[in-house]
Amino acid sequence: MLSDRDRQVLRGVERQILNEDPAFVRSFDARAQRLRRHVGGPGIKILVVAGLLLSAFVLVAGSPGGAVLFAVATGVVWLAWRWAGDAHRQNS
Repeated sequence: MLSDRDRQVLRGVERQILNEDPAFVRSFDARAQRLRRHVGGPGIKILVVAGLLLSAFVLVAGSPGGAVLFAVATGVVWLAWRWAGDAHRQNS
């Protein structure tokens, strides 16, 4: 946690950087916007599909408990991804 004094010093440094080199600050803003657009991406979709396919394979192999475990784990990953995306959109 920052003290009030530390926050004031930090704001002063931020203002100084903004005044001295606005292009530097804009480059960070542009990067942050690009990152917001790529929340999740194709990687999470591939992970969810792979988890569901693995769950189906384990079920066919004769382990319903293992299939349920993989399905639940995949669901948790999907929910965490959705929650992170929703929280990110609310902060934007």
